[in-house]
Amino acid sequence: MRIRHRIALWVTGAGLVTSLVFSLVIFIEMVEQPFEILDDHIKSTARFVAQELSAQPQAAASSRLDAYFTAAWAPWVRVYDRDLQPVYQSPLAQTVDLPLEFGRGAYMAKIDLPGKGAAGPKRVWFRTRVFERDISGAPHWVQVAGPMDELEDEILDLVVAFAIGLLVSTGLLVYLSYVLAGRIVEPIAAINRLAREITEKTLDKRIPLGKTRDEIYELSECLNHMFDRIQLSFARQKRFLADASHELKSPIAMLRLFFEEAALRTDLPEAFQKRLESQGRNLLRMDRLVRSLMELSVLEANPSLKKETFDLSALALSVLDDMAPVMEREEIRLEMEIPDELTIHGDRDRIRRMLINILDNAVKYNEKGGLIRLWMTAEGASIKISLSNTGLGIPKEDLEKVFEQFYRVERSRATGYGGAGLGLSIVREIVRLHGGTVGIASEPGGWTRITIAIPKGIEA
Repeated sequence: MRIRHRIALWVTGAGLVTSLVFSLVIFIEMVEQPFEILDDHIKSTARFVAQELSAQPQAAASSRLDAYFTAAWAPWVRVYDRDLQPVYQSPLAQTVDLPLEFGRGAYMAKIDLPGKGAAGPKRVWFRTRVFERDISGAPHWVQVAGPMDELEDEILDLVVAFAIGLLVSTGLLVYLSYVLAGRIVEPIAAINRLAREITEKTLDKRIPLGKTRDEIYELSECLNHMFDRIQLSFARQKRFLADASHELKSPIAMLRLFFEEAALRTDLPEAFQKRLESQGRNLLRMDRLVRSLMELSVLEANPSLKKETFDLSALALSVLDDMAPVMEREEIRLEMEIPDELTIHGDRDRIRRMLINILDNAVKYNEKGGLIRLWMTAEGASIKISLSNTGLGIPKEDLEKVFEQFYRVERSRATGYGGAGLGLSIVREIVRLHGGTVGIASEPGGWTRITIAIPKGIEA
C-alpha cells in the first residue's frame, strides 16, 4: 500500500472514530432530552389532576378533566385510592388498561389502541409513572402515561439525520484526507522523481532544497551529500582509469618492441621461443585492454564528436575488407545487405570503432564454419544496423548486463577469446553520443543479434 493511501486511511480512521464518539454523545443527549420533557409533562399532569380533584367535587372535577384531556394532549390517567380502587379515569384509560407498578420510576408499556375505520388497532408505547398525591386530605395513587408514537418518529428522524450526516462527513473526510495526504507526500514524490533522473551520466544534478527546514529539507540535503560523494568517487575512478591506461601505454609499447625483436632471433632454444610467443600474445591482449580503457576514458571524459558527412556503406565495406582475413581463417561465411549509399553526419572514427567492435565480437564468439549476417538500411531519419552471428549465444539473464564495463559471459570462455568486457561498453557509449539506441537479443546455443539505430544527423 502506498504511503498516501496509508496516511489517508489513518486520518480517515481517526476522524471517523472521533466523529462516531462525538455523534454518539450528541445523539444520547438529544434522545434523553425528549424523555426528560415527557417526564416533566407527565409529572405536571399528575399534579394538575390531584389539584383538580382536590379543588371541587369528584363529578365536576372528572368532567373538567375529561374535557381538558380531550381538547389538549390525550394522556392515559388513572387515580386510585388507598384500596387501589379507581377514583378517576381519563377517556383513554377507560378504553385500555396499563399495568400498575410501584417503585420503578418511569417504565415502558405497550398497548393496542383501537383504530378508526379499517385501520385496525395500533400498537403504541407509553411511558408510565406512578405518583403518590394527597387528594382532599387522603393519599391517592396517580398513574399517568404519555404516548410515545410521536417521540418514536422523532427519534427515528434523528437516527436517519445522524446516519446521513455521518455518511456525508465520512465521505468528506476521505476526500480531504486523501488530498491532505497527497500534499504531504508530494515533496517525497518530487524527490523520488528527481533521484531517478540522476544517473552516472547526470551526477551533476541535485535535488532542490525547500524553503522550510523540515524533515523533507533534511532528506534532500542528505541525498545531495550522497550524490556529491558518488560523483567524486566516479570522477576518481574515471581519472584513475585514464591515468593508469596512459601510463601503461609506453611500457607496453616498449615490451611489444622487445618481444618482436626477440621473436626474430634464431639462436634461442625452442622451448624458450614458444614461451616468448605465448607471453607476446598475453602482452598483445594487455595492449588491447589498455587501448580500450583509454578509448572508453576519452569517450566519458570528453564526449564531444568530430562530426562530418560521409558514406556509412563505404565505411562498413572498408571494415569488412579489413576483417576478411580473420573470417577466412575461421571459415566464417558472410551474408550482407548494404545499400549502395547511406549518408550520415557523425564522427567517422568512432562509428568505425563501433563497427569494428561488433564485427570483432561476431567473429570472436562464432563457431568454426559459422555465419555472420550484416544488414543495414535507412528507416526515416535513422539508419538501422543489424548484425547476427551463430555461436553459443548469450543466456537471457545476461542480456541486460553485456553492455556493462568488464562484464563477460562465462569469464573463462571470454578470457580464452581474449575478451576484456569493454567492447560493447564502447559501442553503447558511441551510439549514445550520436543520440541512437542499441539492443541485443540471443538464443543460447543458436545465434546472437545486435541492433543499432543511429540518427542520420542531416536533413531528409
